[in-house]
Amino acid sequence: MTRALVQDRLLLLALSLLGILNTLSAQTWEVFDMNTAGLPSNVVKAIAHDANGNTWVGTEWGLCRFDGTAWEVFQQGTSGLPENDVRALACDSLGRVWIGFLSQGLVVYDGVDWLQFTPDNSPLPSDQLRNITFDGEGYAWLATTGGMVRTDLSDWRVYVDTDESYNGRILPGTNITDIAIRNDGVACVGTLNAGFTYVTETSVIVYTHAQDGLPDNTALGVAIDSNGDRWLASPSGGLLRNFGDVQGGFWAQYITESSGIPGNALNDVVIDASDRKIIATQAGGVGILTFNDEWQNFNAQNSDLPDNDVLCLSIAGDGSIWAGTATGGAARLVEDVSVTGQTPQSLMRLYPVPTADMLFVELPTGGSDDTMIWTLLDSRGVLVDQGAWFGTGRKQLTVNRYPPATYVLRIVSDHFVGTSCFVVEE
Repeated sequence: MTRALVQDRLLLLALSLLGILNTLSAQTWEVFDMNTAGLPSNVVKAIAHDANGNTWVGTEWGLCRFDGTAWEVFQQGTSGLPENDVRALACDSLGRVWIGFLSQGLVVYDGVDWLQFTPDNSPLPSDQLRNITFDGEGYAWLATTGGMVRTDLSDWRVYVDTDESYNGRILPGTNITDIAIRNDGVACVGTLNAGFTYVTETSVIVYTHAQDGLPDNTALGVAIDSNGDRWLASPSGGLLRNFGDVQGGFWAQYITESSGIPGNALNDVVIDASDRKIIATQAGGVGILTFNDEWQNFNAQNSDLPDNDVLCLSIAGDGSIWAGTATGGAARLVEDVSVTGQTPQSLMRLYPVPTADMLFVELPTGGSDDTMIWTLLDSRGVLVDQGAWFGTGRKQLTVNRYPPATYVLRIVSDHFVGTSCFVVEE
């Protein structure tokens, strides 16, 4: 194959990858606001889903429940809500709704009783909650402006920035924005202006701008994918990925200058069952990082999304994506998951990782005449190198000509698309 033909093939495959995004059809946003659903406010700051299929929506002027047909509104004075400004929502395995407020702590609602917890009647360190999540053991983790809490309402573990912190695990700051718990029990903690933190049974590991070069010391959203990689929504530095060990792992960044991400100012990130990374931006709507590392973006100009300032995201039990907006209420993405002409992603294996000289690439079996177009990107998504292999099986890439860093290798052929990260060390 001539060099010109390979270059033409590179261009055609690049264009075909971009075309994949246009094969997704019948994707619309169903909007629920003060007019269409009777919400008490169009400012939606939290969304959660219970085991019965109900969707709970927290607004600045009350709590709402949607059973799939009708909406019910709960407000201070007509329910057990101590205030109307709902900031955090989560549903536990017992069917209870956990509700966090701007200034009235935590309320747990079991369908009958509204049980309130504040610093006055519990170990809760602050009246203001930002987020609530549950771990695999059923414990609730509370992100508050005064510290992090793990509780089942009987046992309370409080993590703060003093010697009083649980088990001596001292945090770098107490204004906690979001928490995600890995399967191994590691707490992945976003803070406001205190860096990104891991809390294990034995240590606290902190990454900051000054020490580690993070673009921002704040992460407003935290999520964990099926590989255990951590994803952070930065309010100024785009989407960050931390992979490898929590101590000394590697970082990658998605920003508008080097990828198709719709904005660098993010409010939230969630990950669905297909391992897609979905982000809420402050001015660019909703972005979905698809299986082939491309962005599918929705905003008020190209879709029915009611507002480009998206405050929160959630994934319902049926897999649908919900977005809470700053002025347009809540919106649910109705997707036609059938995709025509899409090349499925196949597994490939890289070794040794890290490497200093040669990288071996085990490709999946397929057509022996396949042309494998490979591209090498740095952690910011900037093109470093590209080329082509022919046929399947084991390939090799000489990497000692590249500076020590984290790289992304993407391979495209007629039969598969593969993306994987590796590290070149000194």
